[in-house]
Amino acid sequence: MRIIKVLSTVAALSALAVSQVQAADLSTAAGLAQCVGDYRSGLLDLPRPDVDDAVNGMYQRALDVSQRETTIASTSTVFTWSNEAKVACAKAIGFLKSDDVNGYQISQCDCFYGRMQMAIDRR
Repeated sequence: MRIIKVLSTVAALSALAVSQVQAADLSTAAGLAQCVGDYRSGLLDLPRPDVDDAVNGMYQRALDVSQRETTIASTSTVFTWSNEAKVACAKAIGFLKSDDVNGYQISQCDCFYGRMQMAIDRR
């Protein structure tokens, strides 16, 4: 039940992140797409156990999406964003395991996850 509450919070926060596209927009310098700017994830305002649950949930979902045949064969950006989210969230998990709530990495995880969700919704 708690994970459902956390994931619904994540979904709401991701929707908020989507509304702040200028703050976390894409940089295409040197052909690299990344979340940039002063974007600060709303997850950082949650209690620590909820942050852990949310980041782990986003990692598991991104991992699942990135391994689907339809994602791998897709011409949409779902493949890119699911892999970016997977990596960013895995890094955030690593920091959390060492008791470091790394705001930048959690924000990257949240931003890439939001972009993955947008790409899925556009399919």
